[in-house]
Amino acid sequence: MKIWLGQGDNWTHLTHLTTCLWMVVALIHTGEVNLTKWAKYIPCRGQYAQSRQRRIRRWLGNPRINVHRLYKPIIQAALASWEDECLYLSLDTTQFWDEYCLIRLAVVHRGRALPLSWRVLKHSSATVAFREYHEMLVQAARYLPKAVKVILLADRGFIHTDAMSALRCLGWHYRIRLKSNTWLWRSTGGWIQPNSVHLACGEVRCFHTVKLHKQQWYGPVHVIVGRNPLNGELWVVVSDEPTTLKTLQEYGLRFDIEELFKDEQS
Repeated sequence: MKIWLGQGDNWTHLTHLTTCLWMVVALIHTGEVNLTKWAKYIPCRGQYAQSRQRRIRRWLGNPRINVHRLYKPIIQAALASWEDECLYLSLDTTQFWDEYCLIRLAVVHRGRALPLSWRVLKHSSATVAFREYHEMLVQAARYLPKAVKVILLADRGFIHTDAMSALRCLGWHYRIRLKSNTWLWRSTGGWIQPNSVHLACGEVRCFHTVKLHKQQWYGPVHVIVGRNPLNGELWVVVSDEPTTLKTLQEYGLRFDIEELFKDEQS
């Protein structure tokens, strides 16, 4: 028996749909993505748990399953009634087993992160090049509601000038952390590095209309330098808009994606 799913030639056997439904049941019962724990909730003629796990893995490995195409209408529906003035996106990476790198772009809202787009690379480092996530940004832009201000938040590993140029083309804004030894060009004072700025704990300083990098200038941009009042750590954030104390508050929202990564790593 076959049933119709989607458009074109996307036919599937009823058995495939049955397996999918049992996987949903298993997910509800266990509350986590764990194939070993799912096995006891999946009916199977096989006598061993390995038989159930193989059935699940075969389903997940079906090349006809296009995750992004299935997910697109779901995320669009979730964001369709967005009422806030700004929509904050957190871009980050995490590693699994020192072998795979997950690049994730997520909407941060009320302390949590809603996955927007992602990519998994066989990559031994959490640092990735711009070419590895450029298409993710373009893809994500298609999912977002119109007439909403979008601000991307990212850590030091994403301070690529190509990325900032791409964000400008998308009409997005950004708050990206800089390395403390980044060179900044000021028209009134020449070159300076943030780690040479003397600040007391809790003190901040803003530099407006500056350029980044000695070898390949980029700008104008705006930078805020602040020293953490608790541990004295130096924080440097670059923005395409004039920086204020709110810039650091906005950048702090980036960490909401950490809970999502912890859930997945568990």
